[in-house]
Amino acid sequence: MSFLNTLSRSASRIPLITQSRAFASVAENAPKAFPNTVQAFLRDFKTNEPVAIIDLEKEVFGAPIRRDILHRVVVWQRDSMRQGTSSTKTRSEVSGTGKKAAPQKGRGKARVGDKKAPHFRSGGIAFGPKPRDHSTDLPRKVQELGLRVALSAKYAQDQLIVVESLQNLESHKTRDLAHIIENAYDGSKMLVVIDECNRDLELAARNLSNCEIIHVEETNVLDLLTYDKLLIEKNAIKTLEDVLKPE
Repeated sequence: MSFLNTLSRSASRIPLITQSRAFASVAENAPKAFPNTVQAFLRDFKTNEPVAIIDLEKEVFGAPIRRDILHRVVVWQRDSMRQGTSSTKTRSEVSGTGKKAAPQKGRGKARVGDKKAPHFRSGGIAFGPKPRDHSTDLPRKVQELGLRVALSAKYAQDQLIVVESLQNLESHKTRDLAHIIENAYDGSKMLVVIDECNRDLELAARNLSNCEIIHVEETNVLDLLTYDKLLIEKNAIKTLEDVLKPE
């Protein structure tokens, strides 16, 4: 008799309740599943010193890095930003006479029409650009995935700075904000994401080339990849997690 047959016959003699309790004990003592959160420091805005540790959704800030997805989203964004106002005049739109430039026969030369033909100097343009819409389509799920990948890249590269709030800024002067960025953040090119309107912060950053203030609803992949660091309010983190967490 094989070992497996012996084991199965022995297990069949154990009462069902005892087996259930044994399985429950094994399940209880089994290693826990992988955590569904990642941790980050909550920092003081003025000093960049950590004051606490907070949990972030792993599906939003710990997603695998997909360069192909980032490329698709950036191309889609830049397509939608194109003006599409390039325009040239065809032979029917160029100003000038429509009179035939030379007789049809008798010159020993090629026949010609009016001077607005494309092969004449100052004539119309053949197949030139016309105003059009350059925007392309991208599925919403791919857009959301791109945001998750970009946020995860910032977290993985230690370029994510989470602060409690920026509402208690003492001054609206550009000089004071520039001093904080230079001393606490080494003058890094910084994208600041806020949860609520902050007039003082917006006025202070308006004349800074290395600091951009956007509302959490305006968060996009192109800006996340353009700036060196991402500084975001704690409440804005919760908003992003609620919107971007996969169902």
